[in-house]
Amino acid sequence: MSLIEKISQQAAHLTPNERRLAETVIESPTTAALGTASDLARIVGVHEATASRLVRKLGFDSYAAFRDALREEFIATRDPATRFEKTIAETPAGTILGSLAQTEAQALSRIEDFITADQIADAAGLMMAAPRIFIYGYGNAEVLALMMTKRFRRFGKDVHHMTPDPRGLAEQALGMQAGDALLTFAFRRPPRAYAALIQTAHEAGAASIVISGNSGALLSPRPDHLLAAPRSGDPDAFQTLTVPMTVCNAIIIAAGQTAKDTSLKKLERLGHLIERFE
Repeated sequence: MSLIEKISQQAAHLTPNERRLAETVIESPTTAALGTASDLARIVGVHEATASRLVRKLGFDSYAAFRDALREEFIATRDPATRFEKTIAETPAGTILGSLAQTEAQALSRIEDFITADQIADAAGLMMAAPRIFIYGYGNAEVLALMMTKRFRRFGKDVHHMTPDPRGLAEQALGMQAGDALLTFAFRRPPRAYAALIQTAHEAGAASIVISGNSGALLSPRPDHLLAAPRSGDPDAFQTLTVPMTVCNAIIIAAGQTAKDTSLKKLERLGHLIERFE
């Protein structure tokens, strides 16, 4: 089990100070991986015993074991606070494309360390089996939401692309029923409507699916299905949508495979309709 999954499982049981420590670990893994429990506690402003207690809750016998896991999982892939400004300041104009390609390739090469084929298949199966699919993306995740909305409509699914307006969200969420599926995204920080959407889906009996970066480990309330993977392969690089878009495309392909004949018939019918309307 990855460290992200361990934090995610314990997120609802963390005290406020333990949560602050976990947030610091995710945002600044180098600091936590190179120091001691005392160093981390001092940076966050909590007692050293709090750091030790967090480590035990995550299933580690000692801070040293936790630090080793942290180095293995995060150091090569996590983006610290220095983002776009540092990237453009240190990357010569002539090497931007190559540097970015290398950074993204590193992240993509480790994606299966965080998200399994079974997780992709489960998410695709739920969405294809759902009577209705509700998709919400805010900020830079909106382009992913639009892509997923379009792709699943091409499979003949009843897809609702949810508006960012609070009143509009409430009106659309009112239609959620048992068996439906909610897909949303959470990068760095969850969108303002995240908690309300997940809670509403749970109350309605709809399955909730979240695509996220490392910060997904601390999402609360926890979704039914969390697909979380680091978005950057270089600690000094800003984050792009390459990794989450790859996850989305994997779900789309898996969805087509779950109902191959039906999907192909829908796409064929779509082609005829496009010719008619054009």
